[in-house]
This record gives sequence, structure tokens and C-alpha cells, in this order.
Amino acid sequence: MTPGPVKLGCSGWDYAEWVGRFYPRRGGEDRLRHYAGVFPVVEVNSSFYHLPTVRTVESWARRTPAGFRFTAKVPQEITHDRRLQDVEEPLRALRSAFQPLVHAGKLSAFLVQLPPSLSFHEEEVRAFYRRMAGDVPVAVEFREESWLSEASFALLEEFRFAQVVVDEPKLPVVLRNTAPFAYVRWHGHGSPLWYDYTYRGEELSAWVPRVRELQERSSLVLGFFNNHFRADAPMNALELSERLGLSPPPWTGRLLPPDLPGPGSGRGGPGKGASGPTGVAAGTRPG
Repeated sequence: MTPGPVKLGCSGWDYAEWVGRFYPRRGGEDRLRHYAGVFPVVEVNSSFYHLPTVRTVESWARRTPAGFRFTAKVPQEITHDRRLQDVEEPLRALRSAFQPLVHAGKLSAFLVQLPPSLSFHEEEVRAFYRRMAGDVPVAVEFREESWLSEASFALLEEFRFAQVVVDEPKLPVVLRNTAPFAYVRWHGHGSPLWYDYTYRGEELSAWVPRVRELQERSSLVLGFFNNHFRADAPMNALELSERLGLSPPPWTGRLLPPDLPGPGSGRGGPGKGASGPTGVAAGTRPG
């Protein structure tokens, strides 16, 4: 297989604390448009809490370049409340909400983030995967170790769903390809909040061979930083992009707006104590 492209971005984009470090203090009101001028892909996290309206999703499609891509997290109603059971109605609502991105050719995957309280039971999972399968590729993130089994991986392979490679405190990094594409999420190692974390240069360097390994076996690698505090997510995504030798999106010709500091500049400084998320805005909320 010819190695596929690597597209890195962030989990969400609409964070007030990114202003001044990633977004300009003036003229950056349309954060999605600004974000899409730097990154080729974004993960919609807010859909985990509530689905966007069709009109909102239509606006996302209009305000981003033709080559820009989205992924979208499946609602917690499906994964955490109904625990993968009786999900036909919320799945229909999910697909309807994101149809404008499907129609525009901009939706790369649905992300299923499982709850840490849910253990793997093969027949129940098979039934859910059967309902989840469709025209949009699917990635599944495990939060409980019983899912890290050969039976679980075999089921993903059967449905061609991607096992999400995660960097988080409680489960190991598993570089297992189960689909034509690969999906990576960097949550961080903060305490008590995983995503209140700044990745150091040596940590990002350690990920270069891992991403390359996934790339060798995939038609596409999607990767998202979820450590949004202090705009660490875009800064770390840009730094890893540079370490991987990735080119900026073809519609920009640059990796950062010229009036903003680059990764490692110290502005907005690492460490704890920054303000938390600013509410459920478009594309935001960690998880």
C-alpha cells in the first residue's frame, strides 16, 4: 500500500482562550474560517453533547475550503445513555444533521467514543456496529481495557471501522490498523483533567515513528489534539506537523498566521491554572 496523507488538527475550534495565541485579537471573529486557514481537518466535539442544526452544518460547509475535512463525535445519548442499545432514532438524527457535510464531501468519519463503564460483549457490539455502518467511515475509541482483545479488533476489521489510537493516562497506546484509514487522538496526561496538558518536544518526537507506522498501513491518517487549554492543542498540532515534515494546506501556503507566535514561543505559557472551556460552542467541549 502506498502511504496515505497525514492530516492533523484539533478537537474543536471555538475556544475563547485561543484568542491572542492562535486567533488574532482583532479580525478573528469567524474562528472556523481562521482555523481552516491553518489546518486541513477538525473534529466536531460538541455533537457529543447536542447535535448542531442542519443550518449550522451548512454554514460550516460554506465557510471552509473545498479540501477541508471534518469528523464528528457520535452523541453521548447513543454511547453513554443508551449504551449502544435501541439507537436507530438517534442515529437517524445524527446522519440527518451532518448530511450537508456528506453532500459537500467534507465528512471524513464519525467518532464513537465509548464510556469507561462499558465492557466488551461481542454480540451486542456486533449489533451496534451493524446499525452504525453506512456511507461515512467510523472510528471507535475504547475507554475500557476489555475492548483491547482480539475478538474486539476482529469485529472492527469485519466492519472496517478504525480503532482509535489514543494517548491518555489509563490505557496503552495500541498501533493496530483495523480499517483502511487510521485515527489518532492526543488527550494529554493532565491531572485531574487529561486535556489540561502541554506536550513537550520529546513527547511529540516519540510520536513521529508511530504516525509513520500507521501511515505505511493506511490510505489516510487523521489526528486530533484535545488538550485545548491555553491553545496548547493547535500549538502542539503545528509542532508535530513540523516534526513530521507535513506541508500546510494547499490553500494557505503557511502553517501559522504571520502575526501570531509559533509553538514553543512561550506566549500563553505552559503549565496549569488557565481558564477552562467556555461552554458548548460550535465544535467545542473536551472528551
